[in-house]
Amino acid sequence: MRGRLIRTVIIGLLLIYIAGMIIWWMKLPDENVLIVVPQGSSASIIAKELKKEKIISSAGIFLNLVKLTGNTKKLKAGTYELSPRDSIFKVIKMLSEGRAKYVRVTVPEGFTGVQIAERLSLEGIVDREKFLSIVNERKLEGYLFPETYYFEKNTPEDMVVNKMLEQFNKNYTPEMRKRANGMRKMNEKKIITLASIIEKEAVVPQERPLISAVFHNRLKKRMYLESCATILYALGEHKDKLTYEDLDIKSPYNTYRRFGLPPGPICSPGLESIKAALYPADTEDLFFVAKGSGTHTFSQYFKDHIKEKIKRKRRLRNK
Repeated sequence: MRGRLIRTVIIGLLLIYIAGMIIWWMKLPDENVLIVVPQGSSASIIAKELKKEKIISSAGIFLNLVKLTGNTKKLKAGTYELSPRDSIFKVIKMLSEGRAKYVRVTVPEGFTGVQIAERLSLEGIVDREKFLSIVNERKLEGYLFPETYYFEKNTPEDMVVNKMLEQFNKNYTPEMRKRANGMRKMNEKKIITLASIIEKEAVVPQERPLISAVFHNRLKKRMYLESCATILYALGEHKDKLTYEDLDIKSPYNTYRRFGLPPGPICSPGLESIKAALYPADTEDLFFVAKGSGTHTFSQYFKDHIKEKIKRKRRLRNK
């Protein structure tokens, strides 16, 4: 009789506990939350973020279970769609298997369409060839704005392209368009083309307006732009040093042999390079030569430019 009573009490307590757990679970928010796990995040950082967003109730329990399941170094970066109603085991499984809702991808300033396609493809967002086909068909080199994006894997290529174009239009304001159209022999395409060359030529940010001024001055005087960046684009490969043969390449992008701007951008310029193209420095300089440290020496006269080139060669020899 006593044993039956004890069993009844235990069952009753279990039912109360289960009922309490069900009530607690029902009171949890039903909405999914997007959790961003940056590249290189430790398990403890991830645990704090999950606790903050109320996905888990205890960071300590989460870390212990991650350790016990052997997943301490297996939690993957990405943007996850999680719910406070998900079990802690489900959360760990999703993070360790990399079942992210969105993939975080950064398109750096100065990337070409090919480089962007390759990065998006490596992240499993688009098919490289399909993406490039759209970019080439619509002539969008230079208009895929450099930014950090969040995409689902296997997103339709046209959706990705349109998202990047939307970002371009947010940054290239009506005031900028007005400024471009008001400049002598300039328009939006020419400004973006010039900005793309500035992006590739400038290493130090503060030199962008100075480099822009050199190119603007050369255009006014109908001088060759002589941009090595355009030669590299024509070659389709990176080279640390160009040869005289390279400078003779037959291409509309060869600014050593063709006057004016090339037919289109050579990369996706960032906002600062676009601003530099629109607002060049107030100088009469026509030349610049790299010092070898990322900065350049600027000159108005050819004789001074030659002197600076000789100085640079001496510096390189003495290294």
